Amino acid sequence: MSFTSQLAGFAIQNNSYELLPERVIDITKDMMVNAAGVALAAAAQPDSRVLTNLIQDLRGNGKCTIIGMGLRTSPTYAALANGMMINLLDFDDEISAYSLHISSSIMPVVMAIGEMNGCTGKQVISAYATASEIMARLARNCSQLEGSNSTTLSVDGVLGSIGACIAAGLMDGLELQQLTNAIGIAAGSAGGIAANYATPARAYQCGQAAMNGLMACSLAANGMVGSSDSIGSDKGLIKLFWGAQINSDEFFTSIGSPYQIEAPGATLKLYPCDTASHTAIEALLQLLQQYRVEASEVASVHVSVTPECMDSLPIVTPSGGWESRFCMSYIIAATLLHGQPLLDFFSDAAVANTEVRHAMDKVTVQATEIASVVSSNPCTVSLVLNDGKTLENKVDFARGQPELPLDKEEIDAKFLYCTRYILPPDHIEEAIDSFRGLENIENVTGMFSVLGG
Repeated sequence: MSFTSQLAGFAIQNNSYELLPERVIDITKDMMVNAAGVALAAAAQPDSRVLTNLIQDLRGNGKCTIIGMGLRTSPTYAALANGMMINLLDFDDEISAYSLHISSSIMPVVMAIGEMNGCTGKQVISAYATASEIMARLARNCSQLEGSNSTTLSVDGVLGSIGACIAAGLMDGLELQQLTNAIGIAAGSAGGIAANYATPARAYQCGQAAMNGLMACSLAANGMVGSSDSIGSDKGLIKLFWGAQINSDEFFTSIGSPYQIEAPGATLKLYPCDTASHTAIEALLQLLQQYRVEASEVASVHVSVTPECMDSLPIVTPSGGWESRFCMSYIIAATLLHGQPLLDFFSDAAVANTEVRHAMDKVTVQATEIASVVSSNPCTVSLVLNDGKTLENKVDFARGQPELPLDKEEIDAKFLYCTRYILPPDHIEEAIDSFRGLENIENVTGMFSVLGG
């Protein structure tokens, strides 16, 4: 049996709510609450409006919800729009070890098909968790290959198409050969470039991955045939994008033991900016709080990070709100002035503020930190005060990372924060309760409709 057929077989055989570890179920629901919240926050962004207007111009018809827009469209267009919005603010979940954003590909698919088919909550959880594991396990094994093109490709765009396809296939009840064909179709349209990293086009690639996967399943369900081994062959997806092949025996021996959202674990962000900056944010906030320092008392800020962190934050001088999420000097300056980073920090108006520009001049960032087995992203922040005194703090992990996970109350509070201007209070409470009790819902159509705003 080919690698791709084995992959499809694993998905079908393990697509059972009753087989899932309790911790995996809990994390899956956390990820869904988080994804819904950040997409609702993104609904007001101009780029979300641009895409939604285009979908309306294309006359997308259907009963699937576009999050936060008060609109319904076809399953494929809903997947495209919702996938982009989940990733747009860089506030979605991430398996940082592989730079993989899972929910932007999978959540839109389970939403769309869940609404179309009136699926149960258990079906949604099972498909979500199973597809997440396959997508993340592929990312793990591919990241270890020599000759990898990982610095030039978008892992979300490439593997997101496969994860979305598997989630869609499981939700639609595809048989083994149909799902194998669907993966082949999805693999042929998978793609995404790292050059789009610090632009809204990165988020569009996530939406496109969700749409690709869903459309591939629809085509396969209606008889279209794809390669029998689109993933593992010499002419397949992994060889194309990573330049080598993964060890099939090792892959299928280790998959699901444990689930990757358990270990290394998924980060649910506390701050709406690149994950690599979060240890620096925490180090600075701790100094400001411990020593009760005001921004006016600080002469300079020195930030020591790893080279990998520098690569993840390539913007030196942000031109607007989007780029500011990937600029360490801006993030540190804004945190120094205003405290915990909030969504409003990353607007064009906030970036243009003269006070924050002046504060950026105080910040220096150097790649002098070294990753270790303890922490892959340690950061040391030093404050030099006007009186010459130096304060220093090193942080290995930030809140929201698997080592310091947010609890359910914090995740629900984040949902409330993200949705407070989009949903009425009773709908916010209803949405949270629905996600938390998802396994008890017999038809998810109503709960997903609430997210339309």
